[in-house]
This record gives sequence, C-alpha cells and structure tokens, in this order.
Amino acid sequence: MNRNVNSVFGAILGIALLAACASSATPSPTAAPPTAAPVTPTARATAEATKPSAPASPAAQPSKASEVPYYQGKTITMVVASSAGGGTDTVGRIMAGVLPKYIPGNPKIVVSNEGGGGGTVANNNYYNRAKPDGFTLLQTGSSAISQQAGGNDMVKYDVTKYRALGNVNRSGNIIMIRKGEMPRLTDRNAKPLVVGTQGGTETWQAIPLWGKELLGWNLRWVPGYSGESEVQLAVLRGEVDIIGTSNTFAIKRMIDDGNTEYLAAMGSLKNGHFVRRPDFPDIPTFEEMLGPQKASGIAWQGFQTWIAPGMVDTFLSAPPGTPDNIMAILLDAYTKMSTDPQFDSLIKKSVNPTYQVSIGKDTQGLVNQVLLAPPEVRAYMQDLQRKAGLIK
Repeated sequence: MNRNVNSVFGAILGIALLAACASSATPSPTAAPPTAAPVTPTARATAEATKPSAPASPAAQPSKASEVPYYQGKTITMVVASSAGGGTDTVGRIMAGVLPKYIPGNPKIVVSNEGGGGGTVANNNYYNRAKPDGFTLLQTGSSAISQQAGGNDMVKYDVTKYRALGNVNRSGNIIMIRKGEMPRLTDRNAKPLVVGTQGGTETWQAIPLWGKELLGWNLRWVPGYSGESEVQLAVLRGEVDIIGTSNTFAIKRMIDDGNTEYLAAMGSLKNGHFVRRPDFPDIPTFEEMLGPQKASGIAWQGFQTWIAPGMVDTFLSAPPGTPDNIMAILLDAYTKMSTDPQFDSLIKKSVNPTYQVSIGKDTQGLVNQVLLAPPEVRAYMQDLQRKAGLIK
C-alpha cells in the first residue's frame, strides 16, 4: 500500500491498524527511469561530453536494505555492433557471462549481434532507439569512433553522448597479405590487391590507406563485409588479399594455415614513436616501413588520429541519458568484472594474451581525444577515403 492509502485507512481504523498494514506491506522495485529524447548527433564533441562521468560506486546512491534490486529477475540485452565470431563479439560474450554476477539482482545478459556498415547500423539504431533504463547496452568497436571522426554521412549517432562503462584494448593491429602476392604490392602494372573491409574505417585501415598515399601501394578496396570473421573467410576464398586484426589467435591461425604472411604492424605509441608488438617482435611497424617517406604535419597527425580508436578498441556503453544511479551500479559491476580471474583467463585464452582495461571516464576521454581532432585533420582523413573510393 502507498502512504496515501495508508493514511486514509489510518483515519478510519486508527493508528494501530495503520501500523499493522505498514508492517505487512511488500516493498516495490526501484522504478525504471523515464526515457530521454535522443540527442541530435554532432560531428564534434560538445561541452556536455566533458562533464564528469557517473560515480564509480553505487554507494553514492544509497538505497534501503529492504528494496528489491533494480535488476532482480530482469534481462539486459547487449547489442554487439558486429557479426558473430570477431574480436568485438568475443569480448562482448565473455562480459555477458561474467558481468551479471557483479550486478545486484544478478540479471541475465543476452547477446544480440547486429553487423553492417562497420558498426554504423547498430550504433544508429542504438543511439536513436535504445531506452536509457539500463536494460540495453552496446558493445561496439573502434570503427564506430572512426566513422564519426571521418564525417561519414551514414552516421546518425554521437559517441560522445554515450555513457561509457569501459573498454578492453587488445594489442596493436597486424596487417597480413595473402601468401605469394607481395610483388603486386608495389607493381602498378599488376592487378591491384584487394583490401577487404566493413566500411573502410577500421583502425587497421590506416596502414593500407597511408601506404597507398605515401608508398604507392597498388590497392583497391571492397567494403561491405559484415565483420572481421567474414573478411578472414574471404581471404581463404581468394577474394581478399589484405587483412588486418589485433587478435593474436586469429593472426597465428591465418599464418599457420599457410594462407597469409606478415606485412606490417601498427605497434604501440611510446614517446611519439611506434614500437613493435612484444609478441611479434620480427614484424616491422608501419612507421619503420615509411622510413624517409614518413609524413609530417597534418598527414602524420591524421594517421595518429585515425589509429587512436585502437587505444579504445572494443567498448561497452549505456545509452545517452541513462540516470546516474543506474550508471553507478553498472560502473561498479564493470570495475569488479575487470579484475575477475575468470574474465582475465577467458580474455587471455580467447582474445589476446595481453590486454588493458579502462573504466568509465577514462574510456570516454580516449573517445573524445579522437573526436576533438581539428577540422583540417579530419578533412585530410576524408580525402584519403575518397581516393580509395570509400566515400564520395
């Protein structure tokens, strides 16, 4: 009974009956927060994006011990912005299995894959349709940031408005070429090598795009693949010649299968220079391959901006407008999950032996670093995409 009803009965039956009714009342679950209207996306981060993230612990949002947990008996849908089988999907499914035990009420998490457009389709739908009630989360990849930074006309979302829970950063990308095709890379009279891609904005695409521009690589792009796993199959079928991934297991499998060989590594940025991956020390970085042809000014700033989403890699978010008390619950759960032994073991075995996790505002800061790039840098990036036939 609510207080108004109790007060009416109190007037009729007296204080004693009121106390009896109050002691037998059943507590109600916390009400779901109201749906917020979608925010119109912008090409750049706004002042709103710089506001501090929600507190990292639900202690800031105290609740009575008698209250039923908000998530008890409920189901969370985790939308994965890729087809099944790729790195973004694998990380998402691992989180779906571990995260619930740290959310009060232990809800079930179901995974819903939505590939297409390098993650654009899923991000558009999520941004404009998902209710900010904590029951729909988005697991997406770095291409979502690259698409927005590149000014893709298909983008109808704004990643700076998402409420980031955290990200899992795998090691830098390795670029591979189909075995026996290396001579065609620099032979302008040969048939161009095919670069397979979802939308041409994945982090690893920086190497073939800048390779074509600065080293004269003989390439052409075929976009439209639903995800990394489909591109890998296309390599096996002989449809694709150039592929990139940061997944250690996928890299070793493709090499061991005898279908590909190493071309270049992205590496990790340290003190202004890229260093080789420790687990692949024999693969030169793209910066090393450039040598005297290394770009400077806007061109090199554009390269660094393009690959910056790789520092985010795969990230989990709640919709814009998700209330602070719900975010506090989810952020606390994500923080605890990141140090869970089961999570650590599964990531190392299924995704990458080396990885890093960032939480909440740290993840959002990495996102904003890319989307706050100067207009002239974004224009340069778009120009390379046009030359590759990826945008008009």
